[in-house]
Amino acid sequence: MNWQEVNSLVRPGVLRMFTYQLVSRGATAVLFFRWRQPRIGSEKFHGAVLPHNLEGSRRVFDEITHIGEELKLLAPALKDTKVVAEACILYSHDNDWALQQPNQPNKHFSLREHVQLIYNALHDRNVLVDFARPSEDLSKYKIVFAPSLHLLSGGDSDRLKLYVQNGGTLIGTFNTGLVDENNIAPDTGFPHDLTDLFGLEVQEFDALSPSEENHLTFKGAFPTSHLHPAKLWCDLIEPKDCQILATYSKDFYAGKAAITMNTFGLGKAIYIGTQSHQHFYHDLVSWLRQSSGLQPLLKVPENIEVSMREKEGSRVYFLLNHQNSPVRIQFYKPMHDFLTGSNIVGNYDIPPHGVLVIDEHPEAKNLETPQTAQV
Repeated sequence: MNWQEVNSLVRPGVLRMFTYQLVSRGATAVLFFRWRQPRIGSEKFHGAVLPHNLEGSRRVFDEITHIGEELKLLAPALKDTKVVAEACILYSHDNDWALQQPNQPNKHFSLREHVQLIYNALHDRNVLVDFARPSEDLSKYKIVFAPSLHLLSGGDSDRLKLYVQNGGTLIGTFNTGLVDENNIAPDTGFPHDLTDLFGLEVQEFDALSPSEENHLTFKGAFPTSHLHPAKLWCDLIEPKDCQILATYSKDFYAGKAAITMNTFGLGKAIYIGTQSHQHFYHDLVSWLRQSSGLQPLLKVPENIEVSMREKEGSRVYFLLNHQNSPVRIQFYKPMHDFLTGSNIVGNYDIPPHGVLVIDEHPEAKNLETPQTAQV
C-alpha cells in the first residue's frame, strides 16, 4: 500500500496468520490482490503475489503457496463448519445515516469508533461476535450490544424487549432512542419506547469536548482494572426501577447514575450513559462473561487469539499468535494438530505470528466432552 506515511513490508508469517484469521472467522474463500505489481499508476508499489519482473523476490508467492497447501489439508475438517457466536452487536444503516446528518449534539461522536471499542473488547477476550440488525431474531445470543441506536423504531424497541423478557442480556448505550423511525423526537421520554426496559429515563445529556472528561465511580461487584473516564457524552439518568452500577464523580451531576442494570422478565437490561476508554470495555466484557455464562473457547494466555468453527460432533480451534515472540501454551490433555498430523500434550510454543489449528484428540474426546476445552 502507499497511503501511510511509512509503508513497511508485511513481515514473514503475517500474511499467513491473517489468512487463518479470516478462515477462523467464517471465510470459505480468500482472494489475494494483486497477482502482480502494476508497472504504472498510483498502486505500482503496492504489495502483490508477484513482483514487477516476475523473477525478483518470491517470498510472498512462496508463503501463499504454503497457505494453499495447508488449506488442502484442512478442507475436509472445515467442510460444512460455521462460526457460532453467543454475542452480537446491533447495527442499522438507517441509524448510521441519521447520525451523519448535520447539527448533532456532539460532532466529535463517531458511531464507528464507539462500536470499535466494544468489538475490540470482545475480540481481545476471545468472545465470538456477530453483527445483526435490531429487526432480526436475537434469541440465539446470550448477550446483545445495542450501541447508540439514535434512530429506533417502535417495532425494533418491541423486539429488544422480547429478547430481554425471554432471558437475554442487552447492553444499551447513550444516544439511544432520541428519535423514532421518522426522525421525530419522542414526547414520552428517552430512550424512545425503552424507558420501561431499562427502568430509567434520560432527562438531559451533556456533550463534552475531546479535551474534557468526567469520571466514573463504581458500586457493587463491577470489576475495575483502571480509573475509567466518562467522555464525549454524559446522559443524566433518572432511575425508576433499575440498580445503579456507577455514577459520575464531578460537575453539577456528580452522584447521578451513569451505568445501570434493570431486571426485565427473565433477562436484564444494562444501560451505559457515557463513552469511556478501551480499558472500561475490557472490564465490561470480563464482567459480562462471568454474569452471563459465556465460557472461553479455550483457556489460553490473553495475547493468543482463539476462534472456533463447528458442526455437529466436531469443533476446530484456531490459535493465532500476533506477538513478535513465541507464546507458550499448556495442554493438559491430548490435542490433534491438523497442519502436522501430530498430537500435542504438555507445553507448546506458538512461534511469532504462528498459527495452530487443533481439535481434541479422539482419546480425549472419549474421556470427556466439556463445554470448555482445558489447555
